[in-house]
Amino acid sequence: MSLGLSQLELATVARQPSSTVSMIETGNLRPDDSTLAALAAALDCTPEYLRLNRPEQDTTRPLLRAYADASKREVDSLVEDAKSSVEAALTLGLPLVPNEVPLYDGDLNDEEGIEQFALDVRAQLGLAEDEPVGNAIRAAERLGCLVLPLDSELGRHLGMSFRVDELPVIRVSRSSEDSSRAVPGDRQRLTVAHELGHLALHRFVNTPSSPVEAARVEREAYRFAGAFLIPGDALRDGLAQHNDRVTLSTLTELKRTWGVAIKALVLRVRQLGIVDDDHARSLYKQISARKWNKVEPVAVEVENAVWWNKALTAKYRSGHGMEVASQQLGLSRSHFVRWSDWTPAPRLDGAIDFATASSRRDRAKADG
Repeated sequence: MSLGLSQLELATVARQPSSTVSMIETGNLRPDDSTLAALAAALDCTPEYLRLNRPEQDTTRPLLRAYADASKREVDSLVEDAKSSVEAALTLGLPLVPNEVPLYDGDLNDEEGIEQFALDVRAQLGLAEDEPVGNAIRAAERLGCLVLPLDSELGRHLGMSFRVDELPVIRVSRSSEDSSRAVPGDRQRLTVAHELGHLALHRFVNTPSSPVEAARVEREAYRFAGAFLIPGDALRDGLAQHNDRVTLSTLTELKRTWGVAIKALVLRVRQLGIVDDDHARSLYKQISARKWNKVEPVAVEVENAVWWNKALTAKYRSGHGMEVASQQLGLSRSHFVRWSDWTPAPRLDGAIDFATASSRRDRAKADG
């Protein structure tokens, strides 16, 4: 567990020499009781929690090339935090949803193959081809994904995905009280479907080593996401009800049905060859001229995951499951809140980070 703290920041908050923290982390020093207590206080847990013997978790890496505008440290902190979440669930004996994310075994250059695969995933969820995905996050949870919140965007991205011991994990931004960082529900839904696409399509694909490769895997994930949220035949039927006119007015009406951003619908009609590049560029220019790039008409409700809260309630049969789990495991309640709280994030200044880690860094600076 790291809370987003660097080794130096952890040493400062715990009032320990950085060399001591380094040797403990590398296994070259066994901490005495006072040192362990100081580290536990800094990490919002008990010394007993730090003494637990933990099996090494096999974690896949996010497709980091796609997150080139986010720091490696930030990405690593989010992965480590997810590992702590999985470890906590397993230690508490909470029943994780079986992993039923299917793996695509077709040709990734076959766009029609990806389209059909997305339809098969929808069918696995019991969705008819003309039926909108009611809640994308809950759909991912039903497939066995552990969906955890982010405080805000990761670079320019709203989400990321990876596996912890083969458990598929999706991290996606919750909204914010700061209007400039608020997350529209339509973007959040597309992000979840996009990350589900990465998990299903790219399990055995190496991290892209060039911008060209990164663009290719992103394009494949967006193809899956488009077909998952808006099946091609259903979209064509919807356009037929508007005399096959692909205008912003028509796409706005389709957004009401499918809960997908107008810009994403432009991408979708271009994917399907319903419009050509010139038509798509014209629509994008109209969107920009109307200042819809950030805020579009037709609000779509922001979604949230439910697994953590439901699992704790089922386990402890009370409305105080989080408190009981915190005491049983030796982890501060703040950890469970971070994994399950989808309320809009408070206004923050400066770099995006875990709220707890930010406050601890501020204290470390104040202490000199």
